[in-house]
Amino acid sequence: MEYVNYIALGCSIAAFLVSLIAGARVGKFINATSDTDWETLANLTGDIAALKRTCQTLNNRLNGMNKATIPQEQIIQQMLQHQNVEPISRGG
Repeated sequence: MEYVNYIALGCSIAAFLVSLIAGARVGKFINATSDTDWETLANLTGDIAALKRTCQTLNNRLNGMNKATIPQEQIIQQMLQHQNVEPISRGG
């Protein structure tokens, strides 16, 4: 029965150490963002929105390159039909 007490003591020490680590990380975050004002935050938000629009535009372009609106077989048939057409000679 005494081993249960040792397990509980070990768990409480581990929880205390984890809480110390979490507190240190929060303190580091507060120190790193202490000089951030609302203007800087607004600029960062605008920059992120611009990057998001750029990524969406690029993805749309890439998706457009991969997706053909006309089936490949139809394109090949049209190319073969156009090869049989005689060139137009312009008179002058």
